[in-house]
Amino acid sequence: MQATAFRDNLLHLDTIQMTPFIRKPVGFGGVNEPPDVITVQSYLCLSGAVAPIAVDGIAGPKTIEAIRTFQARFMLAPDGRVDPGGRTIHELGQTARGREKTSAQSTPRDPYWDGDSSKWSEAKKLESLNSEFRDKIGAMLEELRLQQFRPKIFYAWRSVEVQEELFRKKRSKVRFSFHNAQKSDGSPHAYAVDVIDRRWAWGAGARAHGYWDALGDAAHYLGLYWGGDWVSFKDLAHVQFLQNSELRRIKRDSGLA
Repeated sequence: MQATAFRDNLLHLDTIQMTPFIRKPVGFGGVNEPPDVITVQSYLCLSGAVAPIAVDGIAGPKTIEAIRTFQARFMLAPDGRVDPGGRTIHELGQTARGREKTSAQSTPRDPYWDGDSSKWSEAKKLESLNSEFRDKIGAMLEELRLQQFRPKIFYAWRSVEVQEELFRKKRSKVRFSFHNAQKSDGSPHAYAVDVIDRRWAWGAGARAHGYWDALGDAAHYLGLYWGGDWVSFKDLAHVQFLQNSELRRIKRDSGLA
C-alpha cells in the first residue's frame, strides 16, 4: 500500500491505537456491529498485510478472508474472527502503528511548510495549529486587541530541529514540545503558541504595561494552559491546549516517539 493510500485510511480513525477498541466480535461467527467492523476493516487496510478491502461496516466474505490472511502471520489455524482485547486486534494495532511511524518518517512534508516558521504570516501560523486550539487562539488574540494590546504570534508550529536548538541554548526544558506536533503526513498540527506584544516582545515593557497578566487571564478564561503559571520554568509568552502530562502521547501520535 502506498503512503497516500495509508493516509486515506486514517480518515476512518481518530488515532491509531496500540490495541484498537471494539465492543463485540467481528468476522466469522461474530456479532459484527457496523462501527466495530469499520474499525477492523480500517486496521486491516492500514496493516499493509492484506489486499485493500472496502471499509463499509459489512463483515462479508472479503473482510473475513482478509482477517484470516492477517491471522496467518501469527496463528496456525486462522479462524477469521477478531475478539475484543484478543490477540488479533492487538496485532492489528501493533502493525498499523509500525506503518504509521514509517509513513511519518518517509513521507516528505509539503514544501508549503518549509522555512523559518517564526517569520510566517499570522494566518499561516494559525493554520499550523490543531483546529480546536486555533479557534481558541483566535478568540484570545481578539480579546487582547480589545484591551489595546498588539499581540503577535511569535511561534505556533516549529520543527523538532528548531526545538533541539532552543533546548541546547537552555531556552526550553524539553526536546519535544506541543509546538512540534504533526499529522501522519508530517504537516503541522501544533498545540502551543508563543504570543508577545509587538511593542515590547519579552522586554520589561510587557510586564510594566500588564501584558503578561492579560495574556494569562485570557488563556485561563478559554480553558488553556499558560506558561506563566509554571514554577520551575516560567514561559510568559507560552500558551498551550493540553496539560504537560499529554506530551508523551502527542509525541507518539506525531510518529516521533
